[in-house]
Amino acid sequence: MSNGTSGEPKSSFNQDDQLRQLLESGKECTVITTNGVRVQGKIEAFDRFVIVVRMSAGKQSLIYKHAVSTVVAEKVK
Repeated sequence: MSNGTSGEPKSSFNQDDQLRQLLESGKECTVITTNGVRVQGKIEAFDRFVIVVRMSAGKQSLIYKHAVSTVVAEKVK
């Protein structure tokens, strides 16, 4: 697994650009899965198949991209 910046071929998918922005900025986000589960935290890493989210309690959640419905960045207050 990479942090989304090395060892991966250049992707034309906008999703990678959005995930990379969240990773580099360290912004909180909510990943909503296709079955409605909401995972809140910071993107820690991603590759072609998975996203790793670090939640506020310090736990990591590995989410397969095919199970993701929506990724919402938290607004800056």
